[in-house]
Amino acid sequence: MLLRMELTIKPKFTTMKKHVFLMIVLLSATVVSWAAASPVNRRISSVSFYSADEKVKITKEELPEAVKKSLAGDEYKGWEVTNAFMYKESQTYEIEAKKGTEVKTFKFDKEGKVVK
Repeated sequence: MLLRMELTIKPKFTTMKKHVFLMIVLLSATVVSWAAASPVNRRISSVSFYSADEKVKITKEELPEAVKKSLAGDEYKGWEVTNAFMYKESQTYEIEAKKGTEVKTFKFDKEGKVVK
């Protein structure tokens, strides 16, 4: 009689293991979906969406005369402008220049003054 009782308990225990496993899976899925819908994640993604200042590629000829004059000075002698960019909102200019194998980036405001 004792042997029969063990046989009937064992299948119930196996069924209970399945239920516990299922509960753990459902709980994990709930936690993951809750974390994905967290308002903190939404705020971070909205911050990365906005750009402070748009960078636009321009030609050397489109640079303001004041910037061209600064680049013609002794400090930049021998540097050849390879790329030029304008930041629309701040009205600043980024110049990529090359001297031999060395490449540097210079930044100027619209009056030709160096921007750090």
